[in-house]
Amino acid sequence: MKVAATRVEEFCKNVLLKLGTPADDAGIVAAHLVDADLRGVRSHGLLRMIKYVDQIDSGYIDNKAKVSCAQVAPNLLRMDANKNFGIVGFDRLLPDLAVLVRRVGIAGAAIVNCAHTGRIGAYSEKLAREFMWGFVFGGGGNKKLKEVAPFGGRKGVFDTNPYAFSLPLDAARATTSDFATSATAQGKLLVFRTNNDPVPDGWIIDKHGRPTTNAHDFYDGGAMLPSAGAKGYGMGFIAELFGDAVLGTPHELNWFMVAVDLKSFIDPAGYFEAAGRLRQEIEDCPPAEGFAKVMWPGQPELEKMSRQTTDGIDYSESELRSLSGLEARFSVRLVG
Repeated sequence: MKVAATRVEEFCKNVLLKLGTPADDAGIVAAHLVDADLRGVRSHGLLRMIKYVDQIDSGYIDNKAKVSCAQVAPNLLRMDANKNFGIVGFDRLLPDLAVLVRRVGIAGAAIVNCAHTGRIGAYSEKLAREFMWGFVFGGGGNKKLKEVAPFGGRKGVFDTNPYAFSLPLDAARATTSDFATSATAQGKLLVFRTNNDPVPDGWIIDKHGRPTTNAHDFYDGGAMLPSAGAKGYGMGFIAELFGDAVLGTPHELNWFMVAVDLKSFIDPAGYFEAAGRLRQEIEDCPPAEGFAKVMWPGQPELEKMSRQTTDGIDYSESELRSLSGLEARFSVRLVG
């Protein structure tokens, strides 16, 4: 069933408001979730509201907390989210980071003590739209979030520890590579479980360490496998070490972001000319068997967003049913 993006955003915002979330913060989180769903990144969209409500109820998310940012070195910032949404923390951090980068050319920022951060590619993309290179990664949750098995292991040790990189592609668009270092994001397994669909081979193991395609097995003590074997495991391990040993034991995950002012190297006109040539070469590449066309990183999501902004976001009946408890509790209707 297709639902207008404005309706979804209103639903999310109203639920958050009824839980006492400040209006600005509720709007930031709601807009972030809808943006993810519009792009087809369902693992970080509307369905997250169910868990967010549970986490606010339990006190895991302090949705009323004030975030605070401090400069800890000439080109380094540290944001303490005080157990609020990481989505809110990043939103408050990015303008300060961009100002610093314009002044010094390159800068980094840590965000600590935060709850869920949503789709991290959204933050590197915001920097790219400022004509910067944006990079984000996170980890450190091994004391709580043992969801991903190390390469060769049969039980979870740390979390999905994602990375995201973005660069401007042209004056209006960014190209982004945003990926978990596990074979999939946990939120994607949530979508598979909600719809009772089989998980692709090679994504998860059950609590006995055996391969499985049943998403329920993951939530019954199983684990995700690392992406690309030892390669994803290596990236996940580095993120884990930085997030925990460098930034301190996190509330969920700790994050580190780097931004570079591209004007330090090249003027925008020259950059966009070169980027346009590479983009065109990718788009002109003959597609392999089974592919309709070749796309650059981020293009599938932008095309999906264009369609769903016009047509509405397509949710399954199972997904909409899973939200009925929120509709009843908060007297807020999503559809109908």
